[in-house]
Amino acid sequence: MFKYALKSIKSKKTISILYVIALSISMTISMLSINISSQIQDGFFRVDQKYDVVVGNKGSSTQLVMSSIFFSEEPLGTLPYSVVDDIKKIDESMKVVPIALGDNYNGSKIVGTEPNLLDGYEFSKGKVFGEDFEVVVGSNVAKAYNLEIGSQIISSHGAGDAINGHDHSNSPYKVVGILKTTNTSYDNVVFTDICNIWSAHSNHEDDAHNEELYSNEEGHDHDEEHSHEVLEIDYHNHNDGEVTAILVRSGNLWNANQIIKDFNVDDKDLQAINVTQTLRKLMGNIDISKQIALILSSLVVILAIIIVVIMTYMMQKTYDKDLEILHILGASQVKTIGYLGYQNIVLVVLALLISLIGRNVALNLANKVSSSLGIVLVTDKVYNLEFTVLLAMIIFSILPLILYILKNRGNKEEK
Repeated sequence: MFKYALKSIKSKKTISILYVIALSISMTISMLSINISSQIQDGFFRVDQKYDVVVGNKGSSTQLVMSSIFFSEEPLGTLPYSVVDDIKKIDESMKVVPIALGDNYNGSKIVGTEPNLLDGYEFSKGKVFGEDFEVVVGSNVAKAYNLEIGSQIISSHGAGDAINGHDHSNSPYKVVGILKTTNTSYDNVVFTDICNIWSAHSNHEDDAHNEELYSNEEGHDHDEEHSHEVLEIDYHNHNDGEVTAILVRSGNLWNANQIIKDFNVDDKDLQAINVTQTLRKLMGNIDISKQIALILSSLVVILAIIIVVIMTYMMQKTYDKDLEILHILGASQVKTIGYLGYQNIVLVVLALLISLIGRNVALNLANKVSSSLGIVLVTDKVYNLEFTVLLAMIIFSILPLILYILKNRGNKEEK
């Protein structure tokens, strides 16, 4: 009967193809809407558990969070490293981590920070940075550029524009560690000691200054002695440096409130924000977009379901002729049901396979967009609700066949 079922499907290609396309579209869109929205929400919640306060320049609180935690926006500006010491004075037990952005490697942001930012993260290879111009790279960066332990990279000025920024070829970095995949923004960035960011920028400024001096001296008599004042700065002295943001794990609500109170004052060009509250506001905006997307997705699914129903009805018309032939040939009722069931199962399995392939392709494309926002989508992650929706779609597609068989059986009993 299985062979006859396949021949029957081939004989009605148009109806079968439309049925599979409509069913696979409804399955794919249903799974994608659940998966993408859930992963974005999970991504925000994972970040929320790390740090509860961020200190930076005044401006958009959302931009401050997105630039310092997700590394997806441009920083608001710089503030002196002395602010880090001011925060630590509130409670030395707090985890206070400075962030300095301003350079990139082929478009991937280089995050100047301290080794404790990577506390709790596992390495697939190597170790955390410790010496001058050592870096730890995220898993996606390592894969994209085939980086290994000992590889050298050249940074460019600019938080994300590798084309327009000048490179720091005189200050190459050495890869000493590669992070395991975290499925967070950490997969897409490069980490180094904050002093290296300051030093790289100071070297460029020194080169520019030397070029200017050489240019000015070309027209002078070189026999004349020149004396130039040289300003030496110790770039390992944190008091000389600047940061773009400061991440704080306060440890308790009192510390968090105290930081926010001390730094959100009119006479300071600073702001301290509560990460949870900012993300909740952002999630509120995302929820609105999510609801709109779900409505549009639902309309497409409903349209696809209508097409499935129409195709099922048209296929039932052909079932009548097939059953008459099988009845003449003396096929039993069990074989008749098997014949119809095989057809439906083949079409549903084809639709399921196409929808799973389409889901993975769409997730990969969506990941390219979400990664720019600092949220990495996992293409092989499946939520229980996706299985529930798939099961409901399969039952819905089989239900008309079951009703048809029961109706046909009732008609035979009446005869």
